[in-house]
Amino acid sequence: MKINIIKMEKGHMELEFSGESHTLLNLLQSSLIEDAKVELAGYSKPHPLMDRSQLFITLKRGNKMLDALKRAAENADGKLDEFLEGFEKSLSELNE
Repeated sequence: MKINIIKMEKGHMELEFSGESHTLLNLLQSSLIEDAKVELAGYSKPHPLMDRSQLFITLKRGNKMLDALKRAAENADGKLDEFLEGFEKSLSELNE
């Protein structure tokens, strides 16, 4: 995965991801949206045949972009942990 910063202004950032699909970007977007300090989060994939996607983030006034991205990554990690726990529980119940 390669990440390029396309635009970085106070409270707004646009990132371009190469080598990533909707899976990661959708997870990041949903994690960002759940953050009360984030005003707007979205992503786009300009063309299905292109290996690039863009993530757009706008923060509420007085918040730091790096902090928001770290919280989103931690939130996404927590969601994946919950999935793994639920899946393992389902497997153990199936084997009983």
